[in-house]
Amino acid sequence: MIHLPARRFNRSLALVLTACSLFWCCPGCSRPGDERSPLYSHPSQESGPEESSAASFSPEISAEFNQLKQELYEDLSSLDYVAQLTAPFGPSPQLPLLNPAFPDLSEMGWDQRLEVIKSLKFQLGIIEPASLAPAQREFYEILSFFADKELDMASMKDFRLLHYLSPESGLMVQIPRDLNAIPFNNRQNVEDYLLLLSDLPRLFKDLGDLCREEAGVSISFTSQWLQDAASACAPYCLTPEHNSLVFSFSRRLEGIGDLTQEEQEAYLARNQEAMIQKVIPAYQKLSQEIRSLPAQSRPYEGLCGQKNGREYYRLFIIRESGTSYSDIHQLKQGIEEQLRQNTYTLDTLINQLPLDSSQSSPAAMRSSTSLLSFLKEETYHYFPSSSPDPLNMAIVPAETEDLWKLPCLDYSFQDSGTATLLISQHMAENHALLYDALSSVGFPGKYYRESYLKSNPDMPLLSLLGFSGWEQGWDLYGRSCAISYDNGLLPEEKQLARLSLSSFLAIHALIDIQVNYYGWGLEDVQGFLAEHYSLDEEGIAETLYHSAIYSPGDSVITYAGYLEIRQMKVQAIEHFGDRFDESSFHQFLLEKGPAPFPLIRGWFSDWLSE
Repeated sequence: MIHLPARRFNRSLALVLTACSLFWCCPGCSRPGDERSPLYSHPSQESGPEESSAASFSPEISAEFNQLKQELYEDLSSLDYVAQLTAPFGPSPQLPLLNPAFPDLSEMGWDQRLEVIKSLKFQLGIIEPASLAPAQREFYEILSFFADKELDMASMKDFRLLHYLSPESGLMVQIPRDLNAIPFNNRQNVEDYLLLLSDLPRLFKDLGDLCREEAGVSISFTSQWLQDAASACAPYCLTPEHNSLVFSFSRRLEGIGDLTQEEQEAYLARNQEAMIQKVIPAYQKLSQEIRSLPAQSRPYEGLCGQKNGREYYRLFIIRESGTSYSDIHQLKQGIEEQLRQNTYTLDTLINQLPLDSSQSSPAAMRSSTSLLSFLKEETYHYFPSSSPDPLNMAIVPAETEDLWKLPCLDYSFQDSGTATLLISQHMAENHALLYDALSSVGFPGKYYRESYLKSNPDMPLLSLLGFSGWEQGWDLYGRSCAISYDNGLLPEEKQLARLSLSSFLAIHALIDIQVNYYGWGLEDVQGFLAEHYSLDEEGIAETLYHSAIYSPGDSVITYAGYLEIRQMKVQAIEHFGDRFDESSFHQFLLEKGPAPFPLIRGWFSDWLSE
């Protein structure tokens, strides 16, 4: 049961939350004194007495460990050609590119990855951490966490089907986005792209076989899920003249400057032929197969309605978020406590403001280009400096918006040394949405983070290990910090925006937990929002509910990472007082991440004492 604050606040908060869900769509950040929640006791890394590095360090073992990291990177990269090619940092020059193909969804593909993890676990077991250099010891801990959590989930392979068939983020949605992200820097890239199109029927056949084996046996789907999953195929069943993949292909060919007119026309013809003969029929067949799967009614639509679903949700959240909370119940309590703290401050703030006051638009008079420059300049007042590559901006044509999860970064022209921050026309026309987009994906969010970490030689491997809680938590924290910049908002407006948005996303995460771990249905979500926040619009409850059903854990993973960072910042402020340096705190996080938070918490304690 969620414990909620006094009702006298909730009607005012309802207005704020409704506005922020449409206006900002990002959580709040605070300066010292805002959004403070008491720290919980978190399980930390057990460690013995401090060892003498000079006495135990072994150059031979250190070299073997570096070799282990390189081999692990090669093994993980070999499992997914598209991920290797579209990595933010580009494919490693030391690795030969794989043959163009989509991942193997079969039992053999699963076992191949599992063998890589088992081998890693074995090799870590024969390495004495004290023989490594200090930085290597930290990476040893990261790899140990990764191996342990991956092996914990080894018996849960059936649940991968839920991710493959998610109407919001399943393969039928993700594959076009992956294709659209493949860089077109030369003719070979185009040839490889066309080979991938030819491999799509094989991928969807494997997915169809997997569905027939597991749907209705180990995994059950409701009729609504199957209907929505089949509908997600519809945009890519369209004829070439209406298909967004065709529009995208034509646009990206323009990035290859030395193509002759004849070559360009030949590529366009081959792409259209592949779409007609391979891609569109594959999508049509997959849509039919999804609709033919057995539908089952369940008492709970969330993961807790699946066999072993609650245990899978627990393992998935802990693995992906890397949270230092030991279980779902404790994490839920932590989010609730943050919401209570937000509520108390918001209650006081709202009572001080006129009832008819409205939030201004941040930096409303700035163009998109000058706004991005402003965010970059302001970021370096509070975050360590870096030397990022140029960042361009572009509005995505309406006919290809489905190929992006906007706002986002486009690295598809990697040879040019630039990235492009993509936004929709709607974002470009709304200053508040534009500010949110540029701060979350630009500065000090994702692009700043990736640019700063680009010089870290371990980043290609770390990006494959997938510590989403740290990465997404940073981006959320970064854009919340941008609300505090000198952007034209009044101090009270900044505080209201930060706390309201943090509260909105905390509620989103709590609903995710309640639906997937405790068995809430749509009526429970509607009742919760109506009773406690006077939000009785049917669309809001349905959106949050179906987000929890189709993308379980996503909101929790992001908010958990954000919460961990917020709590460490509060602890640092309390520890250092007037000596607290925000840039140094951010530098610590960037140097230690991406990593699991139980490890970061231990390193953070050392950082405070030093």
